[in-house]
Amino acid sequence: MTERPSPPLPASSVSAFTLANGLRVYLREDHRAPLVSAQLWYHVGSSYEPEGHTGLSHALEHLLFEGSSKLAAGQYSALMTLLGGEPNAFTGAEATVFPLTLPASRLEIALEAMADIMASATLSASPFARELAVVMAERREDVDNNPLALAMEHHLLLAYGNNGYGTPVIGHATDLGHMTLAAARTWYQTWYHPNNATLAVAGNVTLPQLQTLVARHFAAIPAHRLPVQQVPTTPSGQVRRCQTLHLQGLNTAVIISFNLPSQCTASSSSQAYALRLLPEMLAQGYASILQRNLVLNEPLLQNLTSRYEPWRRGDSLLTLYAFCSPQVTPEAAAERLTLEIETFRQSVPATADLKRAKARLIARQVFERDDIAKQAHFIGMQATCGLDPVALEDERQAIEAVTAEQVAETAHAFLTEARTAITFMHHKESADE
Repeated sequence: MTERPSPPLPASSVSAFTLANGLRVYLREDHRAPLVSAQLWYHVGSSYEPEGHTGLSHALEHLLFEGSSKLAAGQYSALMTLLGGEPNAFTGAEATVFPLTLPASRLEIALEAMADIMASATLSASPFARELAVVMAERREDVDNNPLALAMEHHLLLAYGNNGYGTPVIGHATDLGHMTLAAARTWYQTWYHPNNATLAVAGNVTLPQLQTLVARHFAAIPAHRLPVQQVPTTPSGQVRRCQTLHLQGLNTAVIISFNLPSQCTASSSSQAYALRLLPEMLAQGYASILQRNLVLNEPLLQNLTSRYEPWRRGDSLLTLYAFCSPQVTPEAAAERLTLEIETFRQSVPATADLKRAKARLIARQVFERDDIAKQAHFIGMQATCGLDPVALEDERQAIEAVTAEQVAETAHAFLTEARTAITFMHHKESADE
């Protein structure tokens, strides 16, 4: 039997071009399958929203594809599904995103629809009322009736303060109740323009083909003047912040965050990638320091997870979510976690620990970016926070180059008491008792 040759690997670089109206387009070619992922990233999310108007970006996510000059309400999703696509949408702190994976032969239809919606979204009264009701129901189900989600929302407000990143993506319930169609239309007219958008594409299309299609459908859309937006940063003179929450149905746990730079606000490339390794060394995987000491060796905690978001225009957080074992209070768990983190902060990581953390981070990246939708996703995240997506190709080398001394310097600088925000989580019945 003749051995079938392996499919070609994805292209090793990201190509880019910009239209005269400011639309930035990035392509990572991947010809292993006849598919393409096209993702339109608008550079506006919850961190842009003014006080009293939270939830606008998420509401526009629901509303934007509910009618335009060429498509009636509901037709975009129906058409893309009929063509074999997987239409979706999501909102974050930095962006409102419309990703679509579909057969490469149908890419032009998708781009035509995306361009038409950018230029002429209808935003009519009936879909607005319906989608706002959906958003409010989503808020009640996913946050207001979910004790952990509610606790996390309170914690982000404590950790970030009013710098924009503490704003819940879905919006505050009061603001949703007061949202008007006029406000939604103003938000669309302010932000949803080609010079405030990135089109991230990965898959079975060549750069000349993509340039032709994008120019055909997006080039005639005019650019607009954008508001000046302040970048959220960590305020100077911070002190340790704590709060205690007693909620019905809440697991006994503690959330600890440290205010630290993002990939954008780090002082150097080495610091940026040392920051990426901190959660890996502290809490990712059973061989990480806190998992080893507090979950396996001494079962103080039942579960421990961590999160660090590198893709921010401004400063970010390293957050630990620690769920206590029976008879262990959140206060006691926080004390031990703080002690372990301080020990880590005052030492240089062991070579084996650092090597394991690097391998885990790189392996996860390689696995995720085998998917064309993930390839386009990382391009969009990089672009919306102001980083060059072409630099994604150099991440592996940058991670491997980080030294134990650089990790130690970064930990010592940022895992400090003054940068700490702590939320103690108690089940409400324990407070009554």
